[in-house]
Amino acid sequence: MKEGNISEKERLQIVKKLSKINMQAPLGKNGLKSNVQLGKELDIYIVSEVVGQGLPLFTPKGAVIKREIERFVIDEELKNGYEHTSTPVMAKSDLYKVSGHWQHYKDSMFILKVGNETLALRPMTCPFHFILYKRKPRSYKDLPKKYAEMSTLFRNEQSGELRGLTRVRQFTLADAHIICKPEQLEEEFEKILELNNMIMKTLGIKDLWYRFSKGNIKDKKKYIDNPKAWKESEKIMKKILNKLKIKHIEAKGEAAFYGPKLDLQYKDVYGKEDTLITIQIDFALPERFNLAYMDKDGKEKIPMVIHRSSSGATERVIAYLLEKTQGNLPVWLSPIQAKVISFTDRNIKSAEKILSSLKEAGIRDFESTTVSEKVREAEIRRIPYIIVIGDREEKGGTVAVRKRGEKNIKIMKIDELIENIKKSIRDKV
Repeated sequence: MKEGNISEKERLQIVKKLSKINMQAPLGKNGLKSNVQLGKELDIYIVSEVVGQGLPLFTPKGAVIKREIERFVIDEELKNGYEHTSTPVMAKSDLYKVSGHWQHYKDSMFILKVGNETLALRPMTCPFHFILYKRKPRSYKDLPKKYAEMSTLFRNEQSGELRGLTRVRQFTLADAHIICKPEQLEEEFEKILELNNMIMKTLGIKDLWYRFSKGNIKDKKKYIDNPKAWKESEKIMKKILNKLKIKHIEAKGEAAFYGPKLDLQYKDVYGKEDTLITIQIDFALPERFNLAYMDKDGKEKIPMVIHRSSSGATERVIAYLLEKTQGNLPVWLSPIQAKVISFTDRNIKSAEKILSSLKEAGIRDFESTTVSEKVREAEIRRIPYIIVIGDREEKGGTVAVRKRGEKNIKIMKIDELIENIKKSIRDKV
């Protein structure tokens, strides 16, 4: 047998595992379901034994949620002056040696050997954005320069730390880097927080708290050795937090290896703390990459950099929303926004016409309409609008509508219903 081939027995053993998924999890506090349980129950995502731990596969329904969140975030970033980029998911080790990831973060990276070259899957996009910045000379008039990317990132998390969508090995981050003059730092930091707050409010993310994550200059392996820069950058961040009157806790040894950060923290259904969004002040990488701009006095100067995410990792956001709402997602994020149910066989054609009208209006329904489809089944799936048509509705040119969370059934014209649903989508509720 040639090297790399497998026997028929081995192939069949693997094939048997293809449909096996690993989605077991206990109930959280107060009997709340975790994103793992909800992901399986609502057919949002799976984790396959053959694909690997920490590598979730989104179903068509799960992909809808992911796509809607990312579209919304990208649109808001563009409105706020960000320029979106698209960069490689891997690079030669040389790039990471310049940034310092190779020296301080290598154990958390996936390393690849390709011929005589050593490459790594990217754990973040900052080095790539710095290369883009350096492609031509920069003036103070060009700043701030805001590069953003909905980027696929890879981190070699330990298997014991992997949890559903909360902690994975591949994820999508709304990542961005603001390259600015030192005197622009405070204003840009404030704008970042404003954008974060707007996005969190729209997504329905609450109960977060702020953590000022500081470095530990004694830990030379984990952090860049520059005590003076650490002291100055932490002083700057503290000043900004005080100026904006942001209540926060401090945590030593939780900073990025290149600078302090502000973390937006939350707890999952088990009470475990995690970071949803991070904003970092970087004193090291601009100098390491020789980033520069020509100031109005004609002198070359080094800019400051803020690393930030506007919504965090999409996977973790979905985990948060599933657990927070227990699957009752807002209409604009619901994979199935309305379900049409025919009351009898006689009403099937009318139900199909209504379904066609909903689809033409851009309202989602993943499944065909059948008589056997029951209201209770639609409720279990957390569908926002359940639409029933019987003889009386067909005769009157109306539909019977039950909105999720409401007991009363409303009789409505189909055009009125479509406008109500479209308004909920537009208003993101």
